[in-house]
Amino acid sequence: MDYLTFSDFPWLSLLIAAPLLGMGLVWLAGPLRLSERATALGAAAWALVPLGIALYVWARFEPGRVAAGQGVVQFVELLPWVRAIRVEYFLGVDGISLPLVLLTTLMTPVALLAPAPAPDRLRAYIALIFLLEAAMLGFFLALNFFFFFIFWEFSLVPAFFLIQAWGRNPARRRGAALKFFIFTLTGSLGMLLLFQFFYVATRAAGAPTFDLITLGRLGQGLPVVVVNDAGQAVRLTSTLQQIIFEYVDTHGVSDVLGRFPLLYTSIAFWAMFIAFAVKLGVWPFHIWLPDAYAEAPTAGSILLAAVMSKMGAYGMLRIMLPLLPDAAQFFAPAVAALALVSIVAGAFGALAQTGGDIKRLIAYTSINHMGYVALAVAAVAALGAAGAESRAIALNGAVFQLVAHGLSTGALFLLAGLLAARSGTWQLREWGGLRRVMPTFAGVMGVALFANLGLPGLAGFVGEFFIFRGAWPSLPLYTLLATIGLVVTALALLAMYGQIFHGPLEERWAGLPDMRLASREFLAVAPLLGLAIALGVFPAPLMDVTNRAATALAAAFLTR
Repeated sequence: MDYLTFSDFPWLSLLIAAPLLGMGLVWLAGPLRLSERATALGAAAWALVPLGIALYVWARFEPGRVAAGQGVVQFVELLPWVRAIRVEYFLGVDGISLPLVLLTTLMTPVALLAPAPAPDRLRAYIALIFLLEAAMLGFFLALNFFFFFIFWEFSLVPAFFLIQAWGRNPARRRGAALKFFIFTLTGSLGMLLLFQFFYVATRAAGAPTFDLITLGRLGQGLPVVVVNDAGQAVRLTSTLQQIIFEYVDTHGVSDVLGRFPLLYTSIAFWAMFIAFAVKLGVWPFHIWLPDAYAEAPTAGSILLAAVMSKMGAYGMLRIMLPLLPDAAQFFAPAVAALALVSIVAGAFGALAQTGGDIKRLIAYTSINHMGYVALAVAAVAALGAAGAESRAIALNGAVFQLVAHGLSTGALFLLAGLLAARSGTWQLREWGGLRRVMPTFAGVMGVALFANLGLPGLAGFVGEFFIFRGAWPSLPLYTLLATIGLVVTALALLAMYGQIFHGPLEERWAGLPDMRLASREFLAVAPLLGLAIALGVFPAPLMDVTNRAATALAAAFLTR
């Protein structure tokens, strides 16, 4: 297992445990009779502990380490859990997961600094935010499907209760929470059944496994040594697709299906894609998203849009592409078509909200931006003349876009929540001319807006540029049509900004307080905008982390 580097200390377990410990500390605020303000600030301060651990992991991460042509998975923790079915407690990070771990730990303290509803239930509210952080971190770090799926599903629980109990509109929040839960849970059932099938198929081949790294290497045709039930080391030379074909040939449910084993890999691909596309918000699986983002409390909207949606993209990169590269290549045009519809429909959906709900407008821009990520996923797999370099560029762009979108959209939801807390409304048509009384707030929101629409010099531009550059050689028509989304989204965001800050100022808004540079509000938003600017000017720190893993995954599609 030279492609793994084991840790001398369980840093990743500590990273997952830190938010859970934060939950316990929050409940102590009751017996200690701490004020609501002290509890909220103490929780935000504790949320810096996971961020500090993640930064330490980043500082010690070695992006240049390779083995067998792949980036090495580092900080590995591997312990037997349920020996009978080969479940292992397996954690690790590589260039794809580390940026999302950093994003998760950054956005949690920002969410805790956002305006909090229902102060009488503040401790439960904060505890659910910590629980959601722990689940998302576990998802990005787990490398055994059992724990991967547990964290994937468990993240629904705190998100559901945040929307249902603290959503802004009592008449709509329960429906939004239920729709969110049902869509994401139902979409995951196919993936759960699929991995049970993978386990049975690999058992028939002599070495059952739930190990995502092993399954990924099998999918890509890389050498794998697995310990079987008898404790013997078995070298598997067949690809995962060949293992599926052999199992179907021996145990096919009927002679008809047995003659078409490709049907099984096709079913497997769509089971994975739908599960991850629901979370990512790809059309037509996005129906839950506008309601959930709009009705969630501000902190919930920040974490749903900035981090939780990224779980879908990560699943595509970690599981879907490595395990089933042939099926991914065959269905790449279909994925690209769905991505294109997401890009264009999301953009026009945002444009339709320019006189309505600000949170729904931002939600539709998220559908648009995640469509670019889905386009990059299709470009990595697509059959065509694109070489390893273009595919790696697209994949690097996808990961960069995930981080850039998290920063800018998190900032927009935070600022929208601050504006609503000041004015008592979320409706764009009710604002106007606020730049006269809130010049600092207008400037800060302008930076967040331009970062979101991809202005050169800001992080969003880098992600979109790399995606378009990487997708063009293999998907030129889709890439060309996707530029429509760039223009329409820019129009929607600029119209939103003009509606809020330009035009005549109504008398009722004359007394709205501006953002102070020494305030808690500025402390929350400044790191997001600072990083958006820094990564837009100098993207190398993030690209250096992702490039090795992206190059290795892209190379798997050159021989197909």
